Amino acid sequence: MKKFSLLVAVLLWISVPSFGMQRPSPEQLDAYRKDETFAKRAAFAKSIGNNKFSTGAAARLRRNLRIKSLMQMGATREQAAVMAPPPAWRGMPTSGTPKILVLLIAFSDYVHTNSSTTVNTKIFGAGAGDYPYESLTNFYSRSSYGLLTIQGATLGWYNTAALRSAIPQTDAGREALIKQAIGYFDGQGHDFTQYDNDGDGAVDYFAVIWTGPDTGWADFWWAYQTSFSDASYLVDGKKLGSYSWQWESNPAGGAFSPLTLIHETGHALGLPDYYDYDDAIGPGGGVGGLDMMDDDWGDHNAFSKFMLDWLSPVNSSGGSLVGALRPSDAYADAIKVMSDSVTGEIFNEFYMAQNRRQSGNDQELPGNGLLIWHVDARLNGIGLDFAYDNSYTEHKLLRLMEADGLEEIEANGVADSGDYYTAGKNFSPTTVPNSNKYDGVYTGISFSNIGGTSDSRTFDYYVMSANNLVTVTNNLFRPLKGGKCTLDVTALRAGNVTIKAYTANGGLVKTIFDGPVNAGPLTPAPTWDGRNDSGAVVASGLYLVHVSGPGVNKTEKLVLIK
Repeated sequence: MKKFSLLVAVLLWISVPSFGMQRPSPEQLDAYRKDETFAKRAAFAKSIGNNKFSTGAAARLRRNLRIKSLMQMGATREQAAVMAPPPAWRGMPTSGTPKILVLLIAFSDYVHTNSSTTVNTKIFGAGAGDYPYESLTNFYSRSSYGLLTIQGATLGWYNTAALRSAIPQTDAGREALIKQAIGYFDGQGHDFTQYDNDGDGAVDYFAVIWTGPDTGWADFWWAYQTSFSDASYLVDGKKLGSYSWQWESNPAGGAFSPLTLIHETGHALGLPDYYDYDDAIGPGGGVGGLDMMDDDWGDHNAFSKFMLDWLSPVNSSGGSLVGALRPSDAYADAIKVMSDSVTGEIFNEFYMAQNRRQSGNDQELPGNGLLIWHVDARLNGIGLDFAYDNSYTEHKLLRLMEADGLEEIEANGVADSGDYYTAGKNFSPTTVPNSNKYDGVYTGISFSNIGGTSDSRTFDYYVMSANNLVTVTNNLFRPLKGGKCTLDVTALRAGNVTIKAYTANGGLVKTIFDGPVNAGPLTPAPTWDGRNDSGAVVASGLYLVHVSGPGVNKTEKLVLIK
């Protein structure tokens, strides 16, 4: 069974309870399989869809990148916003000071144990203990580097006379209860128009907090984020958009913690769950607990922050480079490396590196050092959403490269300090894990010579360029004096490589190499000693060497002198 043992291991790191579409504990999973409810619960989780980026998130990223490109060409932000494609995101803004609504609902058989004032302080105020999860507002202010300050109002408890057991466990039942609560506060004169932050005619996001116990992972009385389906319902002329649905406390009757709401608000911003929903499908282990959207502690990862426009990673160019990254808990630093064989297209496979330390929102994570992420951001067939996720696809959308090479995350869901890249550890096409693409395509990407401190991690990194697939050493040589040229050739995929020498007029002189190779550099590198296929040294002059193979189609010039 896949990889939910992370919860047990991580409990050793943190005293704040973990909630959830919150990950189940191993004990819960065992119980669900014994009572034969697991299949039903997994289907419910999949139907909610918190395992995927929200529809529109990819288009939002494309628009944000277009705006930045136009600004680099001299346009103002206002001009760029007009020239970029129309807004692709209809939901909670990821920057600024958006307002959200919090509804508190108590049942006749489950009275509330926290005052609305206490709940409000722990959501929008200074909070009370449990740093860095002391309040929703503070957590996201730190995570976004001050770009997002969530504001709002927590309305007083709506005390329904109904028994909770009388609420139909359907979308319609859930929404009928919400309508009752909203109708009550609307009658009290509350202004709901203030929660339409982007003026699109809908309340962007609200939270519903209810009393009583949960009924286990991926059940009606659990924590998840979804969308209001009744488009005909209006309050102050506004439709209702996405909302989170969660408990007052877990276990019931305890103190309210904003931790669950922090996680669910990540969904409202467009982020997916990174943990695995179903151990029978695809790889498991999520991202080992090293993210708020995996196991409900720690900060959001560099890719998520890139998606939310909270950071702009340094985009690598081909060749050998020197990098330095400040800690991501305090600085919007990250590096994105991608082979230019895909011409820099963002919706492809690439790697991201960030410096994570035990501070700020990350203070309870297990280590310090570089975290390197393998991202497969390719889109689906219609080009609207990501093709991969961390639950139901053949490989993950986001995978952590484990520096110790033990692959413990996919084996048992546990990340530890050994997964951080620190001094003496390297990442390359030949390490475990390696820097190749999922289909085995060679990228040449490497990180080495890691140094510095948690305040600034330094490293060397290399990104293969298409210009480096074929290089010629000693391209002017004298074969009669023992000279030869060396051809350094890199195949992007396993397959057949052919290397042939031609005269300047295109006449075939010599087949230097013709055979199957693995992805990566040909070893040993082929050489040409200036002889033709008959073994005779050719005449002095200009020659062309053409290399063809998987991902390689290049011609180089060389000069031979007798």
